[in-house]
Amino acid sequence: MKNLTILIAIPVLMLLAACQKESFYQGDHFFVKNAGAEMPVFVKGNIASGTFILFLHGGPGGNASLPSFMPVSQELEKDFAFAYWDQRGSGLSGGNPDPATFTVEQFVEDLDLVVDVIRQRFNNPRIVIYGISWGGALGSAYLSTADYQQKIDGFICMNSGHNLEDGLPKSVVFVKNYAQQQIDLGVDVAYWTEARDWCAKEPDMTVVDNYFKYDSYLSNTNAYRRNPDQEVQGPEVGARGTMNSYLSLAIFFNGRYLAKRFNILELNLSKDMERIKIHSLVIWGRHDGVNTIEMGYDAYSSIGGPDFTEKELVILENSAHEGYMEEQELFINTFKRFVKGL
Repeated sequence: MKNLTILIAIPVLMLLAACQKESFYQGDHFFVKNAGAEMPVFVKGNIASGTFILFLHGGPGGNASLPSFMPVSQELEKDFAFAYWDQRGSGLSGGNPDPATFTVEQFVEDLDLVVDVIRQRFNNPRIVIYGISWGGALGSAYLSTADYQQKIDGFICMNSGHNLEDGLPKSVVFVKNYAQQQIDLGVDVAYWTEARDWCAKEPDMTVVDNYFKYDSYLSNTNAYRRNPDQEVQGPEVGARGTMNSYLSLAIFFNGRYLAKRFNILELNLSKDMERIKIHSLVIWGRHDGVNTIEMGYDAYSSIGGPDFTEKELVILENSAHEGYMEEQELFINTFKRFVKGL
């Protein structure tokens, strides 16, 4: 009898979970398959607007699935449709792509397929590419390739890693300075002395082992959030909500596999970005320690070249790398103004 009770209880729990999931499945969902990868795209928001924001997540190895549940995303979805694409080897992507396909050129090809599917599936809507961090770099690479930019109506480039050749050494200096501040405050002096001295050696940041050593220090700074103790609104699903949505534990593991096999440490797209001649908005956190403010100025000056005028730079004065969470109201207002003005 006890076993029978358990057997009955399991379907009931599954049914309840299925009922709870309904609110998480609003919108459209499809996969783009290419070169061994099966990449999900979730389309949510105001599809009737005819304006689609194609979100390019960071990393490499982040995901677009979790950000789709952020309050800031849901606010913007009232005005625009958002297409959340998990890139190859990232997020909820599947298949079995060969690590040899982890190249900028392959990611650009994947992105172009996503763009074409959106255009065909939704009757040629306006498309705005919105890339954060690595996503900004991918957007820059895409718009600099062939005539792809003719398919796109606008570009929002936020805290991008478009030029790691110049940018990573600047971030190393950020870590060194942060370490010295902690030492002066008497905080974990042994650890931060080790970090400061390592950074002071000006390590070659094109070496993968050096990158992961630096990244271990960076993760303990305020490079991502100017005030790490600031309460911000994150994804609404939380840990429990993951069980009641399309999310899965894959978002925690796929990216780690990709990051170890996708070397972009010598990436420098600054010169290529002069080819971009579409309306562009560059948004940067003043206190970003990942891609420092100098790289924000570089992104702005690079897009379209020095004489191109259809671009704008907005600096979030109280933010680091995650200004979309740290200064949500300003970010949302800036985002809406730009897109509606296209």
